[in-house]
Amino acid sequence: MLSVFISGLKRQTGKTIVSAGLAATMQSLSYATSFYKPIRTAMGSASSDLSFINKTDSNIRLGTCYEFESSASPLIGAYKSEVKKVDMAQIIQAYNNCIAMTECHIVEGSNSISTPIDDKFTEVEIIKQLALPLILVINSRKTTLDEVITGANYIYANKVKCLGVILNEYDTNDLSVESKYFPHLIKEYTGLKILGHYPHYEAGGNVPAELLIADTLNNLNIEEIFGLKIAKLAS
Repeated sequence: MLSVFISGLKRQTGKTIVSAGLAATMQSLSYATSFYKPIRTAMGSASSDLSFINKTDSNIRLGTCYEFESSASPLIGAYKSEVKKVDMAQIIQAYNNCIAMTECHIVEGSNSISTPIDDKFTEVEIIKQLALPLILVINSRKTTLDEVITGANYIYANKVKCLGVILNEYDTNDLSVESKYFPHLIKEYTGLKILGHYPHYEAGGNVPAELLIADTLNNLNIEEIFGLKIAKLAS
């Protein structure tokens, strides 16, 4: 089963760019693909994660469980809404409904891996309940090394299987010491693999699907991410 959970250490790090890239690429390789976002926040603003995925490939199956207008944590979003409390059983059921009849499943978290979902658990519990391997999205422009180290320790403490890190908005031409050695330092201090990177897209939410797929194939190790030899890449 080709399944991964995409999360980050803070809001607006590029999780949806990564999710869209992976989903569109796998769909383009003829793997029936689903995208599931258990909890969507900031629905009163320009929250366009599902529509962005749909723009990259309308054949990708989309699903969600909870939608909150608040941009705060799902815990606060639920409290402010009629829902009041997030039910893990409903998240699991909606996930199973979304992935039905698909081969590849991309699941994207909400604010961050440690964001409160209920008064007793954070997003990491959703990852554990769905039994999915984690990919951590790190925005190289917004995230410091110490934040990555803290996040990695949180992941290890919760015994979550982490496939590695995808860097977003990473400039391979930036020769500054901070940027040039950022991937190496992440690996050195956390032990997490660097699975690839995405550049900064000026277009933001209007990145052409063809460009996103090309960057995914050229800059990410798809076979390592999904844990098997993908014969369709060799054709």
